[in-house]
Amino acid sequence: MANYGRRLQFGFCPSPLAADAMRPLRLATLAETLELDYAGVQADPANPAHHEPWTLLVAMGMVTSRISLFVHLADWPLRSPALLAKAAASLDLLTNGRLDLSLSTAAAGDAEAQTRLAEAVQTMHFMWGNDRAASPQDQLAQWADLPPGPRPAHRIGVWLAADAPTGLALAGRLADGWIAADGPASRLGDLAGWSKHLDDAAAAAGREPSEIRRICAITGTIDNRGSDIRFQGSVQQWAASLAELATEVGIDTFLLMEGEDAEDQIRKFALEVVPHTRELLDLAPGVEASSGLSRAYEGFCASGATPAEEETDEVDWVDETSMGSFPASDPPASASVA
Repeated sequence: MANYGRRLQFGFCPSPLAADAMRPLRLATLAETLELDYAGVQADPANPAHHEPWTLLVAMGMVTSRISLFVHLADWPLRSPALLAKAAASLDLLTNGRLDLSLSTAAAGDAEAQTRLAEAVQTMHFMWGNDRAASPQDQLAQWADLPPGPRPAHRIGVWLAADAPTGLALAGRLADGWIAADGPASRLGDLAGWSKHLDDAAAAAGREPSEIRRICAITGTIDNRGSDIRFQGSVQQWAASLAELATEVGIDTFLLMEGEDAEDQIRKFALEVVPHTRELLDLAPGVEASSGLSRAYEGFCASGATPAEEETDEVDWVDETSMGSFPASDPPASASVA
């Protein structure tokens, strides 16, 4: 079982399609109203149908007031790391410290590209005045004369998406978060193995593994159908899968990527899947639960097992006492979006 003692968080990443220009803003506002923790922007500058991600993120920051924002897989090979850092710091200041960003390690397939990505991350930390920054003599030569600043409102998290040993080693050494995408190749055993590799890399760099946020980007559908495919089924199945990822892999942040029927899906995710997941984690064996949560647990058990559980005649419940729920605040008064 993985237990890193981090608070469980949930978010939503709308598609940045420009055809309905204001739709991503409406969905970000809805995510905030539903008290999710994150709203993100997918960065794909090569797609002509998409908004430019940083421009869209600025707009999202202006129509929200509480929810944290993130750039999903920022296009670091196409931008100078120093100017990317300045853009991020400026937006963080404008949104009162609500920004994080993620980078993909997919473009860092060879040693030279891995060095460039490591230097990019270190350069951003240098521009923000953080630790884990490269020393001045290690800075990229073309940015040696560019002074650091502005300083962001909070420590911007740099998350790395990785599923290969080289990327995981880099994430363990330098990243504030690791993104594991849920897909056909990311079986539970794969994710647990990658997480262990991340732990080893962090320890080798003199870091505590618990310093690194573990994020899962999820694509799926919440409906009433029975299914043994992860994230293709009922609320109960989703909650059980999320609880399993939290306990067995140590995932602490779950990001729902937009699919069909986005508004309906985000409501089901925030109002049904999220609280049910927290209840399952609160009610793992050995956790003393209130009578209300006990009734919720009994209701879940009465609802029946998933097809996969029926096949094995086994339902696993594991202990994860550190990932309980946290007090919800009143929904913020968000700006209206036409």
